[in-house]
Amino acid sequence: MERQQHRADVVIVGSGYGGSIAALRLAEAGVDAVLLERGRRWPVDDAGDTFATQAAPDGRAAWLSETSPLTDAKLDVHTGVLEFVEGSGMNVLAGTGVGGASLATNGTMCEPPAELFRRTLGDVLDHREMHERWYPEARELIGCAPIPDDVYHSEFYRSARSFADQLDKAGIPWDKVDLAVDWDVVREEMAGTRVRSQIDGLNVFGVNSGAQRSLDRTVLARAEASGHIDVRPLSVVTAVRPAEGGSGYHVDYESIDERGEVLLRHRITAGRLVLSAGTLGTNRLLLRARESGALPALHAALGTRVGNSEVITARTGMDENNARQGGPAAILARDWEDNPLGPVSLLNFPWPQAPEGEGWTTTIGAVPAPALGAFRHDPATDDVVLHWPADDPALERAQSAIGHTLDRLNEANPGSRTAFSRIGTTGGNVVGGVPLGTVTDDAGRVDGYRGLYVVDGSLLPGTGVPPALTVAAVAARVTSTLVRDVVRPR
Repeated sequence: MERQQHRADVVIVGSGYGGSIAALRLAEAGVDAVLLERGRRWPVDDAGDTFATQAAPDGRAAWLSETSPLTDAKLDVHTGVLEFVEGSGMNVLAGTGVGGASLATNGTMCEPPAELFRRTLGDVLDHREMHERWYPEARELIGCAPIPDDVYHSEFYRSARSFADQLDKAGIPWDKVDLAVDWDVVREEMAGTRVRSQIDGLNVFGVNSGAQRSLDRTVLARAEASGHIDVRPLSVVTAVRPAEGGSGYHVDYESIDERGEVLLRHRITAGRLVLSAGTLGTNRLLLRARESGALPALHAALGTRVGNSEVITARTGMDENNARQGGPAAILARDWEDNPLGPVSLLNFPWPQAPEGEGWTTTIGAVPAPALGAFRHDPATDDVVLHWPADDPALERAQSAIGHTLDRLNEANPGSRTAFSRIGTTGGNVVGGVPLGTVTDDAGRVDGYRGLYVVDGSLLPGTGVPPALTVAAVAARVTSTLVRDVVRPR
């Protein structure tokens, strides 16, 4: 199949928080860029059936696979919203589609406190600068807000109020966390004028009501409206390498259909290349390039300092709350100071399959587990495998910290007990592999390769809280340097 040749000033790979923010800031500076996204577009319309649901999963739930760890159903093969990759000790879920992981997450936008920030991110980033400038900028870009009082006190969110009451009895502080949600649309769900999605906790594979403030409807939509950003969905990048004479980078990609069949092969040459393919995708491309000899000088730390702070727990024995458990996760428990084993964050995660009549409270959250994982290139598959030391004593301590918080909740709420608690073995919050300040400088510029940038969660070894807001805030920070470099070349 003949390879089509193209040129561009800037190429962005991936449309998650990093890629979308980079696209918008470049567009605002009048810079033309091509954005390559392997997934399809997911336009939400009045029919309310854009995405698969937990109640009726199909191929839209998984990226070119008949199976998913989130359902027992056999799926038709489709370019769905979540890729699942098996690892050693830890599996990985990665978002796919225009908008990246913002399509199929809880949209939790949590800023870590200073101590937790420094504990997980070290001194590469200045906490005061991030707190005063970049976190507020990220919130404004995304348009997030906590659950409004009228929604919170409705019949649909009895589970959130129940969780808050349990925390009060245990003396554990909590907040209504910022969420990337359009609450007016949630009100329409409540009124019956939009398909029931968030209020039924149906958000794992996307939100059919349009209540999710996903990037394709917010940040990236603004970038595209400028006329400067050419978004190319269903474009799977397979390789990157320097162009001849040091004049930028070649990016090889395949145009595919929604069944994964290759339609055309392309090579686009760009003066600057921005990798925002997410933790999995960016590590995949860079490790592949180093092992093939295309980018042989990439730092030895590439692939290392991979972290997963995700915690999944369930408790039962409380008074019955609504079986659907309206979402997304509205209440953030902050057991950050009184837990002797380490700070624990828990969010009341809606679980539509919770057994009725048993008073379940399901949570998903984070604990600052050390970044002990590593991506390694597998020459047999020319892909990466995440190696995770699940039995490491440091991770067992993190698990014990979670248990301490749950024990406090159970003691303060007689009759309740822990049904299960574990650091996730399938991580949707896996970050790291391209350590900021080591593989790149503190602005995401890849060491030894001028014009090559990384702008996504692979820069971070962890955050100690759900990472989306920190990924967006760091993206805003490093993108400011990218824009300066493009507009005023060094």
